[in-house]
Amino acid sequence: MLSADAADAAPAAAPPPMAAISHVIFDMDGLLLDTEGFYTAVQEKILGRYGKVFDWSVKAKMMGKTTAESTRILFEECGLTGLLTPEQFLEEREIMLKELLPTCVPMPGVVCLIHHLHANGIPLAVATGHVVMVPDARLDVSHHKEADQVLSSLLDFNPSDWGLPPF
Repeated sequence: MLSADAADAAPAAAPPPMAAISHVIFDMDGLLLDTEGFYTAVQEKILGRYGKVFDWSVKAKMMGKTTAESTRILFEECGLTGLLTPEQFLEEREIMLKELLPTCVPMPGVVCLIHHLHANGIPLAVATGHVVMVPDARLDVSHHKEADQVLSSLLDFNPSDWGLPPF
């Protein structure tokens, strides 16, 4: 039996969505697939042969940039000019990544979210540069400023915050 107070209490209303969206566009590396560590390991290995260090200050400047722009930043920050060309670097990096990438795994929450969105008829795509950011915990928070929402993983993503069907 319910008390009078409990019977009169209405369920709490869900907060309004942050925005009503009709499509979801995902970034691939580091959001859907756990690949960021591969890029870091490969770049550390290549730079190490030249006595250079690939650290978070450099990686943070490269994140979210095109391949050409991130390579330019890497060369400037690490002083690689004259040691190898950007083309040589990218070719070597690609060879090393082709060995590692087939072993990558989905990031936490990805499979559940994609199945949920698909089951609810939400169109999906993969691109780069997004609205909801799931950064590596080591990334300085100053890089979060352009994101509309920052999450620690997709396990924290609430579809209804964005006007999508709730889980």
